[in-house]
Amino acid sequence: MRYAVGIDLGGTKILAGVIDLKTGEAISSAKRRSQVTQEREELLERLVDIAHEVISTARGAKPEAIGIGAAGQIDRERGVLISGPNFGRHMDNLPLGPTLNQTFHLPVTVANDVEVAATGEHYFGAGKKEMDYVCVFVGTGIGGAIVRDGQIYRGATQTAGELGHMVIESGGRLCGCGGRGHLEAYASRSSIVRYILGEMRGGRKSVLQEIVAGIEQPDGTSIRSGALAKAVAGGDELAIEAISEGARYMAAGLASVINFYNPPRIVLGGGLVEAVDLFFEQTVRWTRLSALRVPRGKMEIVRAALGDNAGIVGAAMLASER
Repeated sequence: MRYAVGIDLGGTKILAGVIDLKTGEAISSAKRRSQVTQEREELLERLVDIAHEVISTARGAKPEAIGIGAAGQIDRERGVLISGPNFGRHMDNLPLGPTLNQTFHLPVTVANDVEVAATGEHYFGAGKKEMDYVCVFVGTGIGGAIVRDGQIYRGATQTAGELGHMVIESGGRLCGCGGRGHLEAYASRSSIVRYILGEMRGGRKSVLQEIVAGIEQPDGTSIRSGALAKAVAGGDELAIEAISEGARYMAAGLASVINFYNPPRIVLGGGLVEAVDLFFEQTVRWTRLSALRVPRGKMEIVRAALGDNAGIVGAAMLASER
C-alpha cells in the first residue's frame, strides 16, 4: 500500500488528507480556515499543523510524499507560491515546499490548486480515461487547467490555465490581481457575494442579511456557497439574480474557451458549482447559447466528480509521480 499527503490551500480554507494512491480514498482528512488578514508565519504554521493532524490520524498509514495545491502562480522548482491574488501581496514568495520538507523530511511537490484538482479528476473522477479536456473550478476565485494528451499543459512560463484572468470586459471591474475586467471579478463566489453586499447596502432585502449582520466589515468571503444555495432554494430574489448574473459571465468565458481552444470536454468544479445547482445549470445553458455551433456540437460540460476532495487527491497523486 502506498500513501501520500495531499493539501489544498485556497483563499478561504485549507483541506488536507492522507490519500491511498491506489484507490484515491482519503484515509484521514482535516479542514482549517485560511484568511487574507493572517500573517505569513501563521499560515505556514497552520499548514504544518494540519499535515501533522492527518498523518497522526491516518490509521498507521505512512505517507511517502507531500503534495500541495495553492491558489496562485507557482515556482515548482523551489516549491514557492509566487503570488496569489486571493491571499494578499504579503503572501508573495511564500516557501510552502521548503517549510513542509524541513518539518516532515519528505519530498514535497507544489502546484497550482486547479492543476492538482484536474489531476485528481483525471485519475479518479470526471476526467478518468479522458485524454483532452479543460478543468475550471469556481470558488473564492476562478482557476483553470488544460489537460492535453493525458498531461497537464503548463505553457511557456508554466502558468497556462489562468482562465479566471481572461478579460471579458475591457476596463471593467477591478480584479484581485490588480487587472480590470477579468472573469474572476464577475463570476467567482467572492464577486457574486460582493454584488449581493452592494445591493443590500443600497436597501435591497435578502435572507443573507442575517449572515452578515454581526460582521463589522463584510466582504467577498462573508457568505459561503452553502448559504447561497439555501438562499436560492428558498426563492431569495437577490441571491437568484446574483447567481444568474455570475453564471452568464461564466458562460461568456467558457464560450470563448470553446471557440478558441475547441475542447471535447469541460469539467466544472469548485464550491460554487458543487453547492449551487442554479449556477451550474445556467452556466451550461448560456455557454451552449453563446459558443459557436460547430465546436459546441462536439463538446460536453460535466460536473467534477470528487467534490472537495479533488484537490487533496490530485496533490497526493502529483507528489507520488515525483
